[in-house]
Amino acid sequence: MSTATTAIPAARALPPVLGRLLSGTFWLALRVPLQVVFSLWTTRLILDTIHADAMGAYGFATGFGFFQMLFEFGVSSALQRQISDSWTRGDREGVDRAVACGLNFYTAMAFVQMVALLGLAYWALPHTGFQGESYDLIVKLLWLQIVTAPCYGFSVVVSSVLQAARRYDFIPRLELAITILRNLVLIAGLKCGVDFFYLVVAQTAIQVFLSLGPAVWVMIHDLGQKPRFRGARWADYKILGHISFYMALIQISVVLGDKVDTTILGFAIHEPGPANAMYSVVSKPFLQLRQTGWMLAYMVMPAVASLAAARDSLGLERIKYDGTRMHLTAVLPIGLLGWIYAGPFLTLWIGQGLDCDPEKIAPLMRLFLTAAIPLILSVPVQMAIGVNKIEVIALSALGGALINVPISYYLTTRLGVAGVIWGTVTTTFISNLIVPGVYVFRVLEIDPRTFLKRTLSAPLTGAAALIAATWLVRQAMPITYPGESLRTRAVPLLIHLTLGTVAFISGYLLVPTGRGDFASLWAKLRRR
Repeated sequence: MSTATTAIPAARALPPVLGRLLSGTFWLALRVPLQVVFSLWTTRLILDTIHADAMGAYGFATGFGFFQMLFEFGVSSALQRQISDSWTRGDREGVDRAVACGLNFYTAMAFVQMVALLGLAYWALPHTGFQGESYDLIVKLLWLQIVTAPCYGFSVVVSSVLQAARRYDFIPRLELAITILRNLVLIAGLKCGVDFFYLVVAQTAIQVFLSLGPAVWVMIHDLGQKPRFRGARWADYKILGHISFYMALIQISVVLGDKVDTTILGFAIHEPGPANAMYSVVSKPFLQLRQTGWMLAYMVMPAVASLAAARDSLGLERIKYDGTRMHLTAVLPIGLLGWIYAGPFLTLWIGQGLDCDPEKIAPLMRLFLTAAIPLILSVPVQMAIGVNKIEVIALSALGGALINVPISYYLTTRLGVAGVIWGTVTTTFISNLIVPGVYVFRVLEIDPRTFLKRTLSAPLTGAAALIAATWLVRQAMPITYPGESLRTRAVPLLIHLTLGTVAFISGYLLVPTGRGDFASLWAKLRRR
């Protein structure tokens, strides 16, 4: 809670939380398939254009984007919660001080990130196996991260204000446009032979200017909130300390759990370029699925903080059960279809681009996808953070990640790329699923029977229908690759995926809660 004693005489009028949250999630969900298609398309295009060694260098350099997560020490979540709480209570001075805290903190951390990236470029990089053009590309990409380091923190502060004002759908709309434009620029540039580094620069410029420009305008002119650096007190930083400390532990666990995988491959393998390229391919579906799950759930925490401040128990109940069901429904069929059709998918996606049979590396992709199972807890975990119940979640994640680093390094020296994947997956289930699952069920008072009936019954029925349908269709019509063009060769797989999706929807509709979800979605679409 804010330490302010002065509140706005009349609290700001706020729109309904759940309606705006559903609208924002709708735009996020709309972006998901586009992001997945573009990501898979551009990965293959990049591999064909700049080849495995340069693509491995690109993955190595961009892998250090975890510095942004590492050096923010969890302040983004604490800031979102504090601004949402103060805004809901009408505490204008509390909002101003929280904004100042965020701007000052992220300015300092941007400087730390710059120093770390400079040290990486001119001290650590010479000790890797990268040479020649790949080495030069890494240096330039690291400098690009240095130049744009301050943008991340500023965007966090602006986004926190918009979410506090319950403008949950504003940023997702922008992100949808940015996703389309960034990838169109990349695809067109690669086909026209534009230097790859300049394409990355163009993508970064689109992200920075289109995400910050409109959002800052709305924050200042529509919401009347100016980005001030002055006014924060030491007590205000201490308020952010509890959640930010534990969120920092979670973020460190993510970095240690998988973000350092490319770094381990860079230092533990003699030819890191092709190894990182293979890792990028087999990990891409999992990373896309996990990012999708996180993205669809990230607005839950500030929304829960706002509902808790307003003491809206009914709204919290709906997010706990219905929000979790809708989130699981969005990610479960994607993960199942990816696991079932990993071999055909890789065959069409990369072909012989990695100089190996795609079917032979399909088990690595399936192994990685099993690490997405903890996404079932995405919404409950965000709810727990929103009500300041985070300690066990953070400590469990960190404990698993600390064990993961030496395991991954050891297994990589013995098994190569497969080793680093096994190291990441082996600790996931206990540290990210079992322990936090027991904890959130207790602190959120989730009733297991209600959770099974209201939350799990519809998506699990859909999953059973999907598995049965895809098994039958694979027996009746095995996947082949007719023709020469990718468009014709992909037709059999697309038929399988379509039938699997239809089966999932059909199974989902067999359950009353599933039919209710589709009725609500149809009503919302008709209003548009």
